[in-house]
Amino acid sequence: MPEVDLNLLRVFDTLYELRSVTRAAERLGLTQSAISHALRRLRDALDDPLFVRAPGGLQPTARAAEIAPGIREGLGQLRGALSPTIFDPATASRRFTIAAGSYFCALLVPSLIAAAREAAPGIELRVLPMGPDLLTELDENVVDLALGAFTRMPARLRTEPLFREEMVWIAAADNPLAHGPLDRERFAAAPRLTISVGRPFEALKTAVPEGALERRLIAETGEAAAGADAGAVYDSLTAIAIVGRTDLIARVPKRVAKRDGRPHNIVKLDTPDQAGGIDLMMLWHSKADDDAGLAWLRGLIREIAAGL
Repeated sequence: MPEVDLNLLRVFDTLYELRSVTRAAERLGLTQSAISHALRRLRDALDDPLFVRAPGGLQPTARAAEIAPGIREGLGQLRGALSPTIFDPATASRRFTIAAGSYFCALLVPSLIAAAREAAPGIELRVLPMGPDLLTELDENVVDLALGAFTRMPARLRTEPLFREEMVWIAAADNPLAHGPLDRERFAAAPRLTISVGRPFEALKTAVPEGALERRLIAETGEAAAGADAGAVYDSLTAIAIVGRTDLIARVPKRVAKRDGRPHNIVKLDTPDQAGGIDLMMLWHSKADDDAGLAWLRGLIREIAAGL
């Protein structure tokens, strides 16, 4: 087994994530020539090109893809072993990476960043979109924490409920349907705007409470696909803006409607269907259970969520 400088492994891990010498140099605070030199040393030590140039950036070889998960896990364990057991947010210098859909980015993330800036000025919060590789990203320490709706999780992951979100039907305040309770016939005939992310809800794989959450609620509450489907968008904020200027109705998360409805002149409808809800939560890897910094971040998120 070749002896490899740990700094070279850090360069490899960053290159594997970013697929770019330029971006890797920026993240690590090195020059591009230093990154290229480190890559040459790694290639010599492992007797493999590791990365080849491709139209979309650096493409890892089969050997690089094989060793990448183990290198990332090893670096993570080493950081954990060297990290202090006490976390002082006022003096800490650290970056946390959070995966979240547009729902949480609109509702919780702004307050989270504001609170973190005040309590921990040396902390950097990096927010990534929720994607199909979330499980791998948690395993490989690309993501520290995820916010969403999760089911059927592997035992190596941990969850903590934040709150339960309900869905409500909305219409423009001047829509005739907004005055008084709706009977089933008028409700069924109303033209509606649907919210779709273009693929079905896949539990942990997508876990995005936008579009997917709406469809899951419809399935759980047994609502029939009634009414004229007049179009589709991919998030609730867009739906609210459209409903406020048309005769369409839409089903959106209650907290989003309450926060953003007034500027767009929308009201909650008194509909005949049963209200549904879904539990939203934090998700992290069990190997971070003893991470004092992540425990602080979860506590901050917990406080903000309690006020929503």
